[in-house]
Amino acid sequence: MTGEAQASDQGWLRRHGQLLFNVWLFTVVLVWIGSETHKTWVAGKLNYVEVSFAVQNLVMAGLILVRTRHRAVDRSLWRQAVALIAFFSGMAFIGQPTSGGETAARVSEGLTFASNLLGLATLLNLGRSFGILIALRKVRTGGLYSIVRHPMYGTDILLRVGFLVSHVTPLTVALFLVSSGCYVYRAMLEEKFLSQDPEYVEYMKRVRWRFIPFIF
Repeated sequence: MTGEAQASDQGWLRRHGQLLFNVWLFTVVLVWIGSETHKTWVAGKLNYVEVSFAVQNLVMAGLILVRTRHRAVDRSLWRQAVALIAFFSGMAFIGQPTSGGETAARVSEGLTFASNLLGLATLLNLGRSFGILIALRKVRTGGLYSIVRHPMYGTDILLRVGFLVSHVTPLTVALFLVSSGCYVYRAMLEEKFLSQDPEYVEYMKRVRWRFIPFIF
């Protein structure tokens, strides 16, 4: 391969690499959603909560496919590892044994449904600015983002609270503490990185709270 051809290939990868990754990730998420929904349906457990979860993840998959190219990305492997652990930590809860009675199950169902609806609203607020890694895209300030700075992470923590209510074991409690801690830490790391954008600095001045209005 000549130097010119190699440079051309590298240029093509720089221009289209993120799109190729988005297509791959979209496919993986879509297959996973289909597989999990089918398993739930076969088990006779496909209810409104499971449907809302599937819809939320379908919207997320679509946003992965059409999201805008980042303007800057955090190059720290440690900080991105924290972001990835937070994002994928929900997978660790799958298959854990249930606990508690009917009341715990109903409370868990209600919290999970609420988190799914709020998560869907957050995704729609983010639109094409959705991301998994710590990166700078267009700053979104409308909808739930006009109330708190990290509504998506807040709804993900709420989802874990809902799960924990009816799945209390030493392992799930530990998973909850670690994953929630990662989300809080990620939010702080992300704010530090995004503060290179004056628009985000102004946004932080307007919206004081990270997760819960008037509390944190």
